[in-house]
Amino acid sequence: MVIEIVPKKEAEVPSWQNFLLYFCIALFAISIIGYFTLNYFVKKSEQNLQEINELINKAKSPERITLESELKSLRDKIDDFAPLISNHKKSSNFFSFLEKNTHPKVFFTDLNLDTEGSRVELSGQADDFQTLGQQFLIFQKAGFLQDLKMTKIEINKEGKIEFSFTLFLNQKIFSQ
Repeated sequence: MVIEIVPKKEAEVPSWQNFLLYFCIALFAISIIGYFTLNYFVKKSEQNLQEINELINKAKSPERITLESELKSLRDKIDDFAPLISNHKKSSNFFSFLEKNTHPKVFFTDLNLDTEGSRVELSGQADDFQTLGQQFLIFQKAGFLQDLKMTKIEINKEGKIEFSFTLFLNQKIFSQ
């Protein structure tokens, strides 16, 4: 055990550390006071807003309240309808396309249009093979067509050519 007769001088704390300690304590105190002050004003503002809304509701007539509820229901219906109309596919565009790209001596007897799959099955009659070939070429050169397949060719009792096409359309035809 060592006994010291001369007391040692304690190390001095630098002044900047003391300043930093007091600054942190002051900042903490200001933060707590600020929190409670803001919380008080927020609650007071919410109470004022609630009182104002109550005054507005008291000032409304029963006719106005029913009118607002009707308008809200109409707005909800419009909001429900908007996505439907924006995603609607215009199948009438295909019929314009078919009208422009049909040979005069060809007539179609059956049509199956699938707008989701962009697929059309067409059945019809032509006077002869040359007319059918011309119709096939018209479809091949037409826009909006991705693929074309002839699925059936027959000669009927009258000597006319019965045929079936499967057309695979570009989706753009339904959106323009």
